[in-house]
Amino acid sequence: MSKSACWAIVPAGGGGSRFSDKQDKLLVSLAGKPVLLRTVSALLACPGIDGVVIAASESNLSRYQALLNPHFSPQKLIFTVGGPSRRASVWQGLLALPAGVRTVVVHDAARPLIQSALIGQALQAVAQGAKGSVVAIPVVDTIKQIDPHTGTIHQTLDRTTLWRAQTPQVFEFSALQSAHQQVPQATPVTDDAQLLELAGIGPIQIIQGAESNLKITTQEDIPLAESFLRQAESGVGLFTQP
Repeated sequence: MSKSACWAIVPAGGGGSRFSDKQDKLLVSLAGKPVLLRTVSALLACPGIDGVVIAASESNLSRYQALLNPHFSPQKLIFTVGGPSRRASVWQGLLALPAGVRTVVVHDAARPLIQSALIGQALQAVAQGAKGSVVAIPVVDTIKQIDPHTGTIHQTLDRTTLWRAQTPQVFEFSALQSAHQQVPQATPVTDDAQLLELAGIGPIQIIQGAESNLKITTQEDIPLAESFLRQAESGVGLFTQP
């Protein structure tokens, strides 16, 4: 394997309870293809990514294998059992990576519309010296910080400095591994970039993302995602269909 090898980790162990307590959102059809199949297809369509690790719950692992294995070379996929949290699943993905991986792309399983160009920009930032890069969207709404006990406004934040983080998030392998090892397990984090922040590892570069790179969270997100796909097919969308 090349010393510059890059693999993606897809933490896919969540329950998706906001979508449905009876239906796995990753297996739901999005314009005729399951969400997870679209996500993995989009990642492997990027020339810079050599393979994908799927970190899934033990109960879903065989279903995801049955879905994905017919579509991809076995050299491109690794399946592993994830952990009880997103962070734990990413860590299990790191442990499952083949030897020689220097760059890691962490991408939400439920973001099926990611475009290769965005992945490429995030990869380039790390190749040029950043320890990590995060695809994100600038905040356009006015953001109020409130007192959580009373529900009253504490202050209005400067939105010009605020971005909504998406994925992919790209890291040097050694930087991501070190951040996971340094930050105590009990520390609450919501993404891997936060681990690097807490470990004092940087810089981390922001890459401007796209509204079409939405995360399937509720059932209402499916028709929205299908709308983006239709726009792409007509040539007026925000991205190239994977």
